[in-house]
Amino acid sequence: MILTLFLNFIFSFGASLLFALLFSSPKHLLLPAGLVGGIGWIMFKLGLGLDTSDIQSSFIGGFFVGIMSHMMSRRYLSPVILFIVPGIIPLVPGGTAYEAIKNLVLNDYHEALITMIKVALISSSIALGLLISDLLSKIYFKYQKHLKLKKN
Repeated sequence: MILTLFLNFIFSFGASLLFALLFSSPKHLLLPAGLVGGIGWIMFKLGLGLDTSDIQSSFIGGFFVGIMSHMMSRRYLSPVILFIVPGIIPLVPGGTAYEAIKNLVLNDYHEALITMIKVALISSSIALGLLISDLLSKIYFKYQKHLKLKKN
């Protein structure tokens, strides 16, 4: 179990890091971008371990990608998008989308429709996780700023 999670982290870290490299992220942000993707994938896998569906686990993964992206953005004084885009790459349901198109080409319309709906729901849950983490991060940092101003 631990070895499997470790390997999952390594591969998702690598995928996110290489995707950040592909999109010409600054060199000093490659490791943090990989870390965001690795943690997002591990949270997705842990969600699956709690007997949740792919859709709920994708929400959890997207939420943690969003939270980690905001933390890294503050830490490295960089735009949050430099961490979000590479971070969601391991979560994107590319294999499921491929299966949907394959079923469509093979004239298995019923299975294609079910799979397309699943792809849409997983993608939407990732986006919802990112949205909620963005809102919570903005509220948190605004509250921190308010406390700092109140203290002075």
